[in-house]
Amino acid sequence: MEKIKSLCSIIVGITLFSSTAFAQEATSTLYQSPSNGSGTGQAPELASSTPASVLGLQTPLIPPIINQIKEAKALLSTTTLNHALIPVYKSAKGGSASGGKNTKTLLRYNLGSKDIALAILDPATARTIITIGRLNGKSMTFPDPAVDVKLTKFNGVNSKFQVNTPANGKIIALKYLISAKESGSKSAIEKGLSEAVYVPYSDSLSAPDVIAYGSDYLNNIINSVTLQLQNIPSQAIPGQTITQAIPPAMIKALVYAEHTDTAQVLNGNDTQATINQLNILLAVNEGDAYKYSVSTAGARGIAQFIPSTYQSLVKRRGEVGLIPDFLEGMSDHQNSIKAMYLLLDDYAGAVRVKASLGFVSSRVFDYGAASYNGGTTRVARAVNAFGTSWNEDKSGQLNATQAQVNSLTSQIKKAKDKKIKAALQAQLAEATNQLNELKTGSLRNETVNYLAKIYKVIQYFNDQQA
Repeated sequence: MEKIKSLCSIIVGITLFSSTAFAQEATSTLYQSPSNGSGTGQAPELASSTPASVLGLQTPLIPPIINQIKEAKALLSTTTLNHALIPVYKSAKGGSASGGKNTKTLLRYNLGSKDIALAILDPATARTIITIGRLNGKSMTFPDPAVDVKLTKFNGVNSKFQVNTPANGKIIALKYLISAKESGSKSAIEKGLSEAVYVPYSDSLSAPDVIAYGSDYLNNIINSVTLQLQNIPSQAIPGQTITQAIPPAMIKALVYAEHTDTAQVLNGNDTQATINQLNILLAVNEGDAYKYSVSTAGARGIAQFIPSTYQSLVKRRGEVGLIPDFLEGMSDHQNSIKAMYLLLDDYAGAVRVKASLGFVSSRVFDYGAASYNGGTTRVARAVNAFGTSWNEDKSGQLNATQAQVNSLTSQIKKAKDKKIKAALQAQLAEATNQLNELKTGSLRNETVNYLAKIYKVIQYFNDQQA
């Protein structure tokens, strides 16, 4: 199969109602998997004379369920949630002054149970039922006799439920107490509590109009940001603007890739299902989608930035006017998408400086996306070491070279003849150098798989465009 050249030139149709491609007009060539089967690669070049273009903003048709969700959120906003604080004491044996009686000293408070409110749509009556349950740890109970709801998977605001009564009932919103501190002083725990109204993902919300509404929502956000950045110079490609260097369609692909599980996308056959889930969450939550999404590394929001990366970007790109506060900035979708554009461009610009001989301008997004996951230094080393194959999986070569080093080391230990031993040592030195170059110059498997996930997402959009 033909080897693929540049991710930036892959056709990704970001479609509103007109089905017009969002980023660039392109040839009819679609994404192809690379011949080496590594799962990474790039697509043929776009015609260089084709300028980037952006569709005007459009107002998507609002599915009926969206209006019902907004009404449910309004009802939940007036619902009061309670919680329990459990005092923790330290016991000590009393002295003579207390007559030898044990004394208790208050050490701290622990956050105990807390309320959770659900808005359940009854399809038989079209009524929305508000019911309040109690959360203890990761288990929930709902004492309301009018409903029968079971928690099937705890995941904070995105927990999953099974509604038995009313029949075919849908969870169309919930109100949840997010806690910053589970233990400490009473005031610290109280101060760290915040109410969140959110719509958790559910298969029952899946419908073509909802999926389209979510997709249109993201398209319009990217459209708006692209227009705001259309005159900002690129750091990656001098003489171009950021939105010329990084097609908007690539930003869309990155957003979806950031919120899909790598193993699920690479090992599964239904990429559309995972993308549909994201579109549903965008549709039912709009500006609040992924507001409460926090990784184990502290990455937040739709852009999945960590605080240090965001704060550094705010300082470097002051001319763009990013929201200075990290939490506020990552809670704002337009600001988050703007930050993604800027970071990808900055990262690719850093790779251009560090790997000037191997840098290819048509691969700006490739470099930026890889750096998004693995850092610019590692990407630049890979470009310098491996040229056009910088983003391919090198684990086979690594394993083979490591095995060669191990074998030569073993042979040297057993060798009796000095000439043979010297020859083996020379071979070992060469193999060790190759191994070190592979270790320091190749991308980590995590980054290779991350790119492969993005490519698969783009392949999905190519198929949709076709």
